[in-house]
Parts: sequence; structure tokens; C-alpha cells
Amino acid sequence: MKRRFFFLAIVLLISKVSFGQLSPNELRFNIYNYNFFVNNEYKGVRVSGYTLPGFRFTPTLSYNLNENIFIEGGISLLHYWGANKYPNIVYSNLPSWRASQYQNGVHALPFFRAVWHISRSVSFSFGNIDYRNCHSLSEPLYNIENTFSGDPEMGLQLKVNTKRFKGDLWLNWQTFIFNNDDHNETFCLGLATKTKIISKEKFALTLPINAIVQHLGGENNHTDVKVHSWVNLSFGLKSDIAFNKNLFLYFGGDYLKYKQLTGNIMPFKDGFAQFYYIGTKFKKVNLKLAYYDSEGFVSILGSQHFCNFSNNTPGLVFDRANQFYAKIDYDYHISKKCNATFYCQLWKQNKITGNIINEGYSERVERDGFFSFSVGVIMNLEPSFLIKKLH
Repeated sequence: MKRRFFFLAIVLLISKVSFGQLSPNELRFNIYNYNFFVNNEYKGVRVSGYTLPGFRFTPTLSYNLNENIFIEGGISLLHYWGANKYPNIVYSNLPSWRASQYQNGVHALPFFRAVWHISRSVSFSFGNIDYRNCHSLSEPLYNIENTFSGDPEMGLQLKVNTKRFKGDLWLNWQTFIFNNDDHNETFCLGLATKTKIISKEKFALTLPINAIVQHLGGENNHTDVKVHSWVNLSFGLKSDIAFNKNLFLYFGGDYLKYKQLTGNIMPFKDGFAQFYYIGTKFKKVNLKLAYYDSEGFVSILGSQHFCNFSNNTPGLVFDRANQFYAKIDYDYHISKKCNATFYCQLWKQNKITGNIINEGYSERVERDGFFSFSVGVIMNLEPSFLIKKLH
């Protein structure tokens, strides 16, 4: 045990996740650090409130073999203040399939990635992949908490970034199984694209198309849960208007679809949602107001607030429901390689009805409208130190 902690201390001292490009032949020591405190005050009808105080610390060594190949390795450490155990897969709303392995004190995972810059606009990554901007997915599809408190996403990623098109195709392998393991393999396949139909100096019209497939299964395992798969799809339109270099207005809407491809874990076979929004950006402040309407919808990687079933009341499913959503965030530059993000999310759920159906018991449920909110502050540290220039 002492040797393990001694090794960990040495790694922390001599080993960031620098997602930027580096000059060829540079060996660098990097630190990527999220310090976060998030308070979620939820009404409790859909999901119970909770607090996330902690940090993620990832020291790495990186090296650019040339202008096209970049490699980086280290260790990713997650700690919640006051917690004593951590699951080994990304947190998700999907029920009843948590893996059985746990770690205590600190949740430690190896970190490694190899990036092939095929061209100026195309890159292909192996190992740990880039998901810091939520894959550019909208709030109903991706919970911001995944970026700092979930397990780092690991697998494959293809990114395309041109003047008219941005694409992100990734495979996140969340849990691997060996023969006769007592848990299921899980992986998530995602696609996020943005195509600019109109691109002018002060106006842009964008077509976002997204897809997420979550799979739970595995052939050689000894669990009662067999093969299950779910999919989220979305497409929409977004308009951006630039008044000057500091002030922007944007508005749009997304139509979202959910379908259970295989299995019976989820309470719905299929469903849909509509998300209409308007927002403004002024310098580092972003304000977004939205209206959300859904029926039979399950958000695979999003907040429970966007799902039509309860996370804390077994068997409780909701009828078609609608709510108002607001989000404001502010990025503050502290110093070079250090900044802080402040954000607040507000859900105003309108009157909601549903049914509790659980092992022969049935009850009609009706709830008045209610407010839930989430506030968070995140400090990001990204120092990078040149160790040696290799020739």
C-alpha cells in the first residue's frame, strides 16, 4: 500500500492534458486540472438533488513525433471531497447496469492518446478522446457534468473542421469484459455535425445533426442483463447574428428522437422531444433561454430533467410534459493557462402528470409546476513545461 501511494506521489510530481498542438520534437510535462464545486437543488420529482465538490487531476508527458503524430500519456485522478468509493464507468441515467468494480480514496485511470493529424482540418485519435466542449451537443443530449466528473472518454475519434462543416465521430468504450465477467460491456457511439448552409460575415445558418447510440451487452458474461441498445437522434436549424465582435444573437430549434433498439430496461420503446431556444453572447457571458416539450423521451447522456421518467421513484413515468429552461455562463480569465467558469441552470417544470406502475401496483400522479436549479464554478489549470527539445 505504501509503495502504491509513493508511486502515485512520484507520478504527480513528474508527470496536463495539453489538447493544443505542440512543436515537433518537444518533450513536455503537462498538467490538466479541473477544480469544481456544483450544487444541484432539485425538487425531487424527476431526480434528487446532490452536490459535486472535487477535482480531476491529469498529469502527462507529451511528445510530437512530427507535425502529424502526437502522443501523450499519464494518469487521470478523480476525487470527490468526502466520497469513499467510485464506479468505473461514466455516470449516466441508464439504470441497473453499474459495473461491480470500485476504487477507494481516488478514482485513478491510465491516460494515453495518440493523435494523427491527417491534414489541417482532419484528425484521428486513439485512446483518450476530446470531449471538453460536450461534443458540441445541446443540453438535452449531453450533461455538462460529464466533462468534469464522469470517466474520461476513451476509444476512437475522428474530427473534421472546415469552413462549412464540423464533424465529430467517436466511440467511447466505457466497460470492457473478459470471459465470465459478472458485468456487461458498455460503449457509446456518437456523431455530432454542424453544416453551415449560409455563411456570411454577420449571419450564419447552420444545420446540426446528431446521433448517440448506447449499447449494453457482451456475449461471455454471467449476468441477467443481456443485450440492450438505445439511440438518440436530433436535427435542427440555428441562426447566428453578429452585431459586432463582442455581441452576438442566436436562435433555433432541435427535434429529438429516442428509440429503444433492443432490450426492455427503459420504460419507453420510443419518444420525441422539441427544444426551441434563443440566446445572446456578450464578450464572455452567454445567456440562453429555451422551451422544452417531450413525450416518452430518454436522454442517454443528458440530464434527468430532460427524461420522461423519474430517477428516484421506481416505476414513475410521466405523460407528455413541457418546461422552460435557462442557462447563463461566464468565463473569467485569471492568468495564462488558468481560467474560471461560472454557470447556472434553471428548469421551470410546468404542471406534470404520470403513473406509477410497479409490480402490480398502479397510481395516478399529478404534480404542480416546480423550479429546480444548478449552480457551479470550475477552475481550469493547464500549465505546460518544456523538458527537452529532442532532435
